[in-house]
Amino acid sequence: MRALLLVLILLESALAATPDKPNLVLILADDLGIGHVGAYGQRKIRTPNLDQLAAEGMRFNRFYSGANVCAPARSTLITGLHTGHTAVRNNGLDRHLHDADVTLAEVLRAAGYATGGFGKWGLGRPDTPGVAVRQGFDTWFGQYSQVHAHFYYPYFLMRDLEKFPLPQNEGRQRGRYAQDEIHDQAMAYITSQARANRPFFAYLPYILPHVELTCPEDSWAPYKGLWPKLPRPDPRPGYLGSDDAHAEFAGMVSRLDRQVGELLALLQRLGIDDNTLVIFTSDNGPQPGAWKDIFVDFFDGAAGLRGSKTNFYEGGIREPMLARWPGHIRPGSVTDHVGYFPDFMPTLAEIAGASAHLPATDGISFAPTLFGRPGQKTHDFLYWEAAGADRNTVQQAVRWGDWKAVKPGARAAWELYNLKQDERETTDVAARHPDVMRQIAAIVAREHTPERAYAPAIREGVADFVR
Repeated sequence: MRALLLVLILLESALAATPDKPNLVLILADDLGIGHVGAYGQRKIRTPNLDQLAAEGMRFNRFYSGANVCAPARSTLITGLHTGHTAVRNNGLDRHLHDADVTLAEVLRAAGYATGGFGKWGLGRPDTPGVAVRQGFDTWFGQYSQVHAHFYYPYFLMRDLEKFPLPQNEGRQRGRYAQDEIHDQAMAYITSQARANRPFFAYLPYILPHVELTCPEDSWAPYKGLWPKLPRPDPRPGYLGSDDAHAEFAGMVSRLDRQVGELLALLQRLGIDDNTLVIFTSDNGPQPGAWKDIFVDFFDGAAGLRGSKTNFYEGGIREPMLARWPGHIRPGSVTDHVGYFPDFMPTLAEIAGASAHLPATDGISFAPTLFGRPGQKTHDFLYWEAAGADRNTVQQAVRWGDWKAVKPGARAAWELYNLKQDERETTDVAARHPDVMRQIAAIVAREHTPERAYAPAIREGVADFVR
């Protein structure tokens, strides 16, 4: 009897020492390059809250997006599958998740989590099975359509499957900044779940600092006059912006940084700071094309790496990645662990005690790295591809150890770089290493599967969201 009593006492003590399921907050910036953050070398734009996040947690130096543009990146994050397997492999309003897809939200909800999303979805319109509230989210607020998310003063946003009016923006007035409304709704959600004492997953794919290039003046006023004026580079009608585009972009990054700080402060006020894992990353590299002079060049958005959004060179897919959980992640820690977006599903499932609900994924949990534990598994390779409008593959890339192979176009030859010796991918050595290229070819042949069909394509424009 005494032995049984001792076992019960020890069991009760162990249960008392076991923390509640941690809350999970995953912040995904939009088109923020690794070089736009102070912790990764940015000096012109102030990011004190992100820098604090790095100082109080872990900074990943070699973490990759799952794709080089926004929709497929989000697809790899939410399904745990790389772009050779996931449903959405490029941008396009016809592309969406399917009923058969299992998402991170569904895995966590099966383990008792409340699931809320706030920002840009990009994986299915309300008339498709890919819409967020049909893919495991209890609630969604923001934009489902990528085109909708281009505008910061639309006349409505979406709550679940209904329009949420923003009458302050009628007539193209700048009354209510969309990202501010999204952020306020996210803060209210976190507050409500904390008060309900229910573990939650808050997925915050915020729309900053994606185009259109505009934000309230209080964020860009500190940068006014610091640099030569540059008119907004996008001439499309309906897009707002000033003649001080450098300052406005810096202001957008600063506003994102400020909102990260507000979120961290909220967790402390609610008393859940030490039971909440906060992760911050971005969907792809900085914006190229007409915006390259601002996003990439002037602010060194790719941190000196080659490429930008839309390609698979390092500057297009290597992302800022910060993680903080007081008492669990060592402050000021830095890792060179190589991971990418498919890893989020197994990692968060492990942390949440939800691994039993996992489908097959292409990811590897990086929880041992986060918590300084032994036994961290590593990827044999990382794989990326992008499909054209006809669903044929147009770009591919593989990282295999220190080797990085890139096929930049459908008719282009494969290129090969040794990242240990040539991180900026300046010297193509494919011709010198046919043995490596044979290994790359084998990976590509094995990992690519045909892309599935989608709903009919639709067209959207300025008039659908602003008036």
